[in-house]
Amino acid sequence: MDMGLKFIIIAIMGTVVYREILKSAASPHASPPKEKASFLTLVTIGGAVGLLVTFGMSITRIETRDLRPLHPSRIVSIYDKGVIHLNGMVIQTHLAPQGELASLAIRLTQGCQGDDGCQAQKLFDYVTHIPYKTDYTSRSPKEVIATNWGDCDDKTNLFASLLTEVGVEYRLVYVPHHVFVVVHVDNTHDLPFLRAKVRIEGRDYYYAETTATGAKIGDFNGQFPYHFEGMYDLKNHKAIDLKGVSFGEFGV
Repeated sequence: MDMGLKFIIIAIMGTVVYREILKSAASPHASPPKEKASFLTLVTIGGAVGLLVTFGMSITRIETRDLRPLHPSRIVSIYDKGVIHLNGMVIQTHLAPQGELASLAIRLTQGCQGDDGCQAQKLFDYVTHIPYKTDYTSRSPKEVIATNWGDCDDKTNLFASLLTEVGVEYRLVYVPHHVFVVVHVDNTHDLPFLRAKVRIEGRDYYYAETTATGAKIGDFNGQFPYHFEGMYDLKNHKAIDLKGVSFGEFGV
């Protein structure tokens, strides 16, 4: 639900509650028929207050991945689509709805013939060649494509959305003021320069730093697991236990 609409609903409920309180206060000696009305008023007030508290508790400031504080400040509901909870952080993601980028993903991976390593690198090449520029927010993949620029949030959103279209597994990695992707592929013969990976639940996931122009999957970006603030599996909507994550460099 749009935040503006939420505030309107809260304001209306607050007005109703206020009027009911005034009506109750104006009739302290109600007749027997009024006692029933007073009970209904109590239920109405209690319900409205409960809704107000629920809405109020759901509103929070989002965590920004950029180098500066989010400006102007934005708040979201923790129930909004794309909002994730990760080790005390509330982060808003903007992945494309599945199918929205299907034609682009198919066109970019022509010739790969189902090779997931080839698919991942082709999509990665497309994203890394989009110029880096930051606006201290998280934008949708369609906006990134239309404007031909993006920062770490933006390009991660785009890359993750494209990976989803071809069925390549990935995880989001959050470090201070930054986010990047790690991808799992079975076929690595088209990825000859693998240098960095993390092992999660018995499977290798290779680094994919979307902000580095011309980068290759597996290039090390200087981020060791002890830098990680959290990892997230968007497909299954769960955080990754960092205690079970190990790092491998230079093919180790």
